[in-house]
Amino acid sequence: MENMENLERIRRVTQYYDQLQGLRQVPFGVLFLLLAVWKAGWWPWFDKWQPLSGLFFIGAAMIAFWWVGLYYERTFGKVWQSADSRRNGTILAIAFLVGLYLVGWAEYKWHWSVSGTGLFTAVSLVTYYFQTGSFRLQHLVLAGLMAVVSLLPLFNLLPVEQVYLWGERGVVGVAIFGLLWLVSGLVDHWLLTRALRQTTN
Repeated sequence: MENMENLERIRRVTQYYDQLQGLRQVPFGVLFLLLAVWKAGWWPWFDKWQPLSGLFFIGAAMIAFWWVGLYYERTFGKVWQSADSRRNGTILAIAFLVGLYLVGWAEYKWHWSVSGTGLFTAVSLVTYYFQTGSFRLQHLVLAGLMAVVSLLPLFNLLPVEQVYLWGERGVVGVAIFGLLWLVSGLVDHWLLTRALRQTTN
């Protein structure tokens, strides 16, 4: 029985190794949180140096993403994905980003009464949860949080502009999105290290 559990753990870690490298998400979570701070008006210098300030933070996040990838490779090794797996992962990532952009543009242009980007992200997280083997429960919790925050304007608990992902006043929407990336990444890293530790033991 224990051997079967170990085999299942190894299969999951191998199959979803790239997605479980959660620390690679952390720089982008921090990036969105810093963007929320700027939208809140606490960083006037950020506006003064645009677009250089924005490009600097995006570049720093990309470099950190690459550097953390090297850390995972040195610490845990490398798993070669099949061509189908790489292609499917790329298609899903592009579809999510394009969908997020289009929904964000639509909600801002037509002044939706809820956050379309938040609900789109929540649905994407639930779909991703089932698509990746239903063992990363944090995605369901974060999807619920995202959905609740997205619907708050319906109950007059927040101005709708604050839950938008785009727009100058979207402080809450951007902060929650950054928190989602940050927490999801940290939990994924914990799942990876725990699974490898249990397998080794």
